[in-house]
Amino acid sequence: MFRARFPTCATLPTMSIFVGATARVGEPTRWEYRRKRVSGWLQAAARPYISWWMGAERTARVYGLRVTVPVGVFPPKFFLSTKLLCRTLTSMELQGRTLLEVGSGSGAVSLVAARGGAIVTAVDLSDRACYATRRNAAANGLTIDVRASDLFDAVGGTFDLVVVNPPYFRHDPSTQFDHAFHAGSEFQYFHRLFSGLDEHLHDASTVLMVLTEGCDGSIDAIARQHGFTLVLHRRSMELLQHAYVLRAER
Repeated sequence: MFRARFPTCATLPTMSIFVGATARVGEPTRWEYRRKRVSGWLQAAARPYISWWMGAERTARVYGLRVTVPVGVFPPKFFLSTKLLCRTLTSMELQGRTLLEVGSGSGAVSLVAARGGAIVTAVDLSDRACYATRRNAAANGLTIDVRASDLFDAVGGTFDLVVVNPPYFRHDPSTQFDHAFHAGSEFQYFHRLFSGLDEHLHDASTVLMVLTEGCDGSIDAIARQHGFTLVLHRRSMELLQHAYVLRAER
C-alpha cells in the first residue's frame, strides 16, 4: 500500500472541494491523471477480496484494538477514510472531551477516541452497527454510549468534537447497509447533516468529516448553504487515492 505523509495543517488551503484529482483548484496534471487511472486498477483488483472478506463475520486490528465486523457493517480494514480519522484522533488531546461519532459502523473511530480519554457517544441508523459498536467497546474494556439514531434524532446537547465518516455516493439507499455508502439521489444525507449540526455545537466545538478525492462538489455547496465552510485539515494516500479530513467551520 502507498501512503503519503500528512502535511501540517498550516500548509493546507481552504478547499472549494475536489477539483480535478486533488484539493487544489485547477485541472489535474498528467501525473495526477495517470495516478488516478492506476488507482482505479488497484482498487478493482482488490474488490473481489474485499467482497469475500465482507461475506462473513471477521475480526481486524485497528490501531491496536480488536474490532469484530459482522456481515452488513462497514469494514474499517479496507477503507482509508476510517483509518485516517483514527490517525487524526490519536494526534489530538481527547482526555475528558465529549465526542459524538455520527455513523459509527463497527465502532473503530469511537474506540480509538474512548481509549484516548474522550467521553464518547456513538450513533448509527443500523441495528447491526450499534450491536457491533457495543460489542467491540465491551471486548476492548471501553465505555461508549451507543444509540440507534438517524443522524441526530436520538442525540441531545452539545459536544466538544463531532466526527463523521459519511456516505457520499449519489444514490438512494434501499437497505440499512446501503446507508453506509449512499447519501441519496439529491444528497439528502448532507442536507440533513448540516441542517442539524449546529444545534449540537458550542463556540469551541470542532467538527471533522472525512471524504475521498473525486467526491461531488455539491457536498461543499450544501455545507455553505447551511452556514459551514469545509477546510482541509489532513490528508493521506492509499492505493494511490487521497483521503481528506475536513473541518466544518461556522
